[in-house]
Amino acid sequence: MELATAQSAEVVWQGHDKKHKGWMVHLQVGSDVIKYTPPAPGPEQSAADPELVSLALKAALDEGYELNPGAVKITR
Repeated sequence: MELATAQSAEVVWQGHDKKHKGWMVHLQVGSDVIKYTPPAPGPEQSAADPELVSLALKAALDEGYELNPGAVKITR
C-alpha cells in the first residue's frame, strides 16, 4: 500500500496547557494541518532533535502518511 505524503511537520513543545504538557506534532497535508499528540509518556522537554524527528515520522505513519525527515521543524 502506498502512503500519501505529508509536506512538512512541526514538533512543538506545549508547556502552557495544564491538560497536555509535552510535545505535539503538526503535520501539514495539503491545506490541512493534523495535530498529533503522542501517547504518554512522551519525550522529555530536553529531548534531542533526532528523537523528535523520529516522533514526527511515527506521527505521520500513525496518521497514514509518509514524511521526509528533512521536512521536520522543531520549535522549542
